[in-house]
Amino acid sequence: MKYKAAAVQVTSTARVANNLTKCRQIIEEATQAGAKLIGLPENFSFMGSEDEKKNLLGQIEEETVDFLRSTAIDLGIYLLGGGFATKATNGKVFNTAALYDPSGSEIFRYHKAHLFDATVGDGFQYKESRLTDSGGVFPTPTSTEMGRLASAICYDIRFPELFRSLSKVGCDLCFLPAAFTVPTGIAHWEVLLRARAIENLMYVIAPAQTGTHDVHGKRKTYGHALIVSPWGEVLADAGTEPGFAIAEINLEEVVTKRKTLPSLEHRLFV
Repeated sequence: MKYKAAAVQVTSTARVANNLTKCRQIIEEATQAGAKLIGLPENFSFMGSEDEKKNLLGQIEEETVDFLRSTAIDLGIYLLGGGFATKATNGKVFNTAALYDPSGSEIFRYHKAHLFDATVGDGFQYKESRLTDSGGVFPTPTSTEMGRLASAICYDIRFPELFRSLSKVGCDLCFLPAAFTVPTGIAHWEVLLRARAIENLMYVIAPAQTGTHDVHGKRKTYGHALIVSPWGEVLADAGTEPGFAIAEINLEEVVTKRKTLPSLEHRLFV
């Protein structure tokens, strides 16, 4: 099966309604370009301070879910919300990715496992675990007419065992929505995405945040939303401006590559 998929790129702020309006505009443009499967980046509906996030948690979750459901129905698409705050049970939040089908049904949900606690040289101390709780489990692919689909989130890209777990159960395409920092983006973004695609002979679709955000004293993100083939080819790159990357997905490529280069069957250490 062949179809077009798109990775959305935005510059989100702390204003939920404005963010969702901009996302809808770009999703509609991608749909007009033929995309049937579309992914939104991490923090697409809200990118503000942790205190603001905690105060607005109910609003963020409710408005985001309503947006994803109604947009999928209105445009007849599969739509991934690539990372938004949902309630956890311990006073913290989960960083959640959720996929909706054209009927508006949620068919996949994953809580980010690996939390970004790091200092990367851009002037900020990142401590995602202060407010966010790890989901603690691998994502489980969902079977659709678009293939077996799953999603990880941002920092998860640095943990190849997560993606190996997906390929072991037949995942054809994995999203990697992100809000990558500029220093780590320059150094590692493309090479890690290509590596995860090559290692697992799967498509990787990476929606991204880009530009300067009014959070943590003008935090900047890297952009370059990418779509990568199972052979590691960059099929589309959104650059650094808001918009989308779009490319054709050919599920036969996954089957063919896994058959002609059966490295997944040659694993000795599992």
